[in-house]
Amino acid sequence: MINQKQLEYLCRKYSIKYQYFEVTDIALLYTPLDTWQIKYVGNRDRPYCLLHKNKIKQTKKFHVQRYLRTLPQLIDSILRHKNVLSQIYISKIHKQNNNIKRKEVI
Repeated sequence: MINQKQLEYLCRKYSIKYQYFEVTDIALLYTPLDTWQIKYVGNRDRPYCLLHKNKIKQTKKFHVQRYLRTLPQLIDSILRHKNVLSQIYISKIHKQNNNIKRKEVI
């Protein structure tokens, strides 16, 4: 079962919007780049199933991202996924700015 208080604390800490559905024991998490779903599967050593939904391609359904042991690991996985994409974007901008400066100097 998903610990709703811990989920609420972690989502508030990292500014992640979420919805928790107590009847189905499923949570939806919304980040600026992605939508995530958490399912609890109790008979596993890694009971938290993290599902991911793309916003650009194949946007109709969730796919399994990974299984994790704890909610903090799950949130960390979401943050790392988001961070990788944002670092790629920032890197592209930085390279573009450097190219512009070099052209001005020459």
